[in-house]
Amino acid sequence: MKAFIRNLDKYLGTFFLASLILLVIAQIVMRVVFLAPLKGAEELVRYFLICVVFFGAPYAAREGGHIRMEELQMWFPFWLRYPVRLLSFLSAAVVFGIVAYGSVLTLMQNLANRTATLSIPFPIFIMPTVLGFILLTVAYTRMFIRFLRHPDVPWSKNKP
Repeated sequence: MKAFIRNLDKYLGTFFLASLILLVIAQIVMRVVFLAPLKGAEELVRYFLICVVFFGAPYAAREGGHIRMEELQMWFPFWLRYPVRLLSFLSAAVVFGIVAYGSVLTLMQNLANRTATLSIPFPIFIMPTVLGFILLTVAYTRMFIRFLRHPDVPWSKNKP
């Protein structure tokens, strides 16, 4: 059960990606074959895209899928690699924390608003963004703490 909850963002991202693909296919079929496009499909596709991005980002961060520029770090002197990696994890956690805070404020200020076409309540529309940034903050904070405990500088002092 713990593994399922830990990977819930992966499962949600996969679900919304499949939903996005199916909705786009349905929209194309309805528009081309039946000459009757689905009303609000573009807005729903946009929502699904937001869900895919913001539920997938924390999973990508946990799995090391984000760009770290390790090839560039390899050229740094060994004594510089540790502080650069430390600063990258810390700055990611701080920046995502600030953006998460801003997204929560945006959510709170727009509780009564709705989207234009489908009239989706704004809190539902922005919730994947809020959760995604909160989960990214948690993921990078955990990486920062793990790095402090066990620096994972992958190059030894003898290698260039």
